[in-house]
Amino acid sequence: MKKILILLVCLCFTSCFEITERIQHHSDQSGTYKLVVDFSQSWLRVKSAMFLEEINGEKIPNEQAIIKKLQDFKKAAAQIEGISGVETKTNFDDYIFVIQLDYKNIAALNQAINCMDKQKTGIHFKTSSATTFERIASYPIPDKVVNDPNKKEDLEKANMIAIYSFATPIEAVNNSRCKISANKKTAFLKQSLYAVLKKSSLMNNTIKLTQQK
Repeated sequence: MKKILILLVCLCFTSCFEITERIQHHSDQSGTYKLVVDFSQSWLRVKSAMFLEEINGEKIPNEQAIIKKLQDFKKAAAQIEGISGVETKTNFDDYIFVIQLDYKNIAALNQAINCMDKQKTGIHFKTSSATTFERIASYPIPDKVVNDPNKKEDLEKANMIAIYSFATPIEAVNNSRCKISANKKTAFLKQSLYAVLKKSSLMNNTIKLTQQK
C-alpha cells in the first residue's frame, strides 16, 4: 500500500481527489473489494502535471509508471489463494484508477492489500466473529511529505472514503464520524486525506452486525 499511496500523494500535489474503498462483505466472510482513485474534478491539472513529470520539485509518475504499478499488483494478487476476479482499470481521460477483486475470506483480503507494497504480515481487516467487522488503517507515508506545510493545503483538499456494505443490518459502529445508511446495511466514513495521513486511526472502525436468527 505504501508505494501506491506515495504515487497518489505525488499526484495530489496538482489537485484535489478522492480515494474510495468499497467492500461488499457477505455472511460467509467472502466479498468484493474495490479501490477507486478519482482525479476527475481536476483532470486537466493532473494531465498537465503528468506531461511535465514534475511540479514544485516533486516528480510526478507518468502513465506508463501507473500502468506498470497496477499490472504488478494484478499479477501478484491473482496468485494469492482465496483471491479471484482481480481487475485493474485506468482512465486517462478523466484520471480515474480502479482496483477490484473478490476474496473468499479476510485472510486472503489482507494478503492482497499487503502485496500492494510487498508486505507479508500487515493486518488491515479483522472479523473476530460472524457479527464483528473491523478496519485497522495504516498509511505509511514518509513524515517529510505529511509535515511539509507547503503540501498541507493540497492534502486537505483530498478525501479518504470508506463504504462497507453487509448482508445483515449494522447494529453499531465505534467511529463517531461513521454514518449508517437508511437500510442499516452500509457504513460510510469520510475524512480529509491530510488528517488521515497525520493519524491513520481516524479511518479505524469496528462494525457490529445484527446476529442472524
